[in-house]
Amino acid sequence: MNPGDLVFIMGDPSRPILGKRRHRVAVAADLTPITHGTPALVLEVDRGDAHRTHVKVLVQGEALWMPGGFVKASNEEG
Repeated sequence: MNPGDLVFIMGDPSRPILGKRRHRVAVAADLTPITHGTPALVLEVDRGDAHRTHVKVLVQGEALWMPGGFVKASNEEG
């Protein structure tokens, strides 16, 4: 996954995924609920370590940080 890639925010269809306006520490006011299947554009990728990748995406006109496990490339199967 690289900046400029089209992705989809995927998770449990019955529960919203929370995107954060700030990368590290966020308070409730910094969280934005995103629904399963929402398209987004990758702005930045913070690979951190093997288990903690975070992706900054442009979604619904807002730049949000999402856990990498919820961000799926548009051409990825599964």
